[in-house]
Amino acid sequence: MRIESKVLRDPATLLAAVLAAAGLVQTWDLGRRSPGSDFYQFWIVAQVIGRADVPSIYDEEAHPRLGAEFVRRSFTDDDSERRRAAAREWQVLEPTATPLLYSAFRLLGGLDYEQAHLLFRAVSLAALATGVVAIALLLGHSAAAALMMLAVATVAFRPLKTGVQVGNVNELQLAGIAAYLWLSSGRDGGRRQAVAGALLGALVLFKPNLLPALPLLAASWVLGGRRGKLALQAAGAAAGGLLALAVTAAVFGSPAAWTDWLAFMRVFPPAKIPLRFGNVGLSRLAWETMDLRLAPWLGGLFLGLALACLWAGRPRAEPTGAHDAGRAMAADTTALSAGCLAYLLSAPLVWIHYLLLALPAALLLLRDSGEGEPRDDARRVLAALALVAVAVDPVADLLRIRDMYQQAALTAAGLAVLFALTLRELARPRP
Repeated sequence: MRIESKVLRDPATLLAAVLAAAGLVQTWDLGRRSPGSDFYQFWIVAQVIGRADVPSIYDEEAHPRLGAEFVRRSFTDDDSERRRAAAREWQVLEPTATPLLYSAFRLLGGLDYEQAHLLFRAVSLAALATGVVAIALLLGHSAAAALMMLAVATVAFRPLKTGVQVGNVNELQLAGIAAYLWLSSGRDGGRRQAVAGALLGALVLFKPNLLPALPLLAASWVLGGRRGKLALQAAGAAAGGLLALAVTAAVFGSPAAWTDWLAFMRVFPPAKIPLRFGNVGLSRLAWETMDLRLAPWLGGLFLGLALACLWAGRPRAEPTGAHDAGRAMAADTTALSAGCLAYLLSAPLVWIHYLLLALPAALLLLRDSGEGEPRDDARRVLAALALVAVAVDPVADLLRIRDMYQQAALTAAGLAVLFALTLRELARPRP
């Protein structure tokens, strides 16, 4: 009730709410007009799990047969032009997602394509709004700022638009990150830490692009003298991982699905996907423009830089035991954001919709730390410019940049600035 009153009384908050609502409507309409090619494959693969003629969904020999089968069935199972358009894009299936992700999509197996796509769009849009606003509020942004960030993400952020068009799960990831950060901001010895660890373990198994955040979070807690939090979250992550493995074993009938997935990914190197298909990774850009193979080294370099900055900013005294939820939230968001950015800057395959993972870092860097230092103003300006670069559309439309190489260089520059600013936050002396 108090939040509603504030929205109605504050013109800035009301305007931000209107813009956010308009952006959400625009995002919904974009999804309504899109076939959802990634979603189609999630939905199809989840349905064939356990079929007698499909020993493994990761069996390469079955992929052309299944693709052709569901192209034919798109004309007979239901009358959906959306499904037929998506089926034409997947005449040969390429199920690269984890068994846990496909297990989650089994929940939509009883629905036809239109119903399943509608439900997925609704859940994804709610997850996006919840994730962006929740992270912003947890970091201390005002309601107006949180809603304005949601408006920016829905109106002028190409990674989100691309994710909505293909029907990927990045919005769900963002909501999961928000839930994790809220849980993790509780007292170090509280039960919420174990639940947070369980959620983080499940999120990593759902989509492993959060994996680089784990060593940075652990190092942040060790260097900050918060070993109790580390122990509880590690125990929770182990429990969450075991539960996820049990769920996938029940769905697939065997835990062997995970070894099948790993084997398939070894013969399906993501580094082979070129930039013209949408792989905007820095290592791919370096390979195609300068013939430099940086992928094996970039990950270690960026993680090493983040760990060095954590060491530089470690507290110089023992913790007092007093709990500050705001500081805990900022510290965890900084470490997690550094891990996400390290992945986005080093992975051999970075679809543009993956860049939605840069939003937590942007929200962190755009906040007012309350210290009133001029360098904080400079940080916010640089973070805003970097976010505009990662968004692609504002700069590409203004300067008429249509070349994919230039757009990939633009996003890489924006990510690099966000990462450098995040490293600075890691290196700042912590109380």
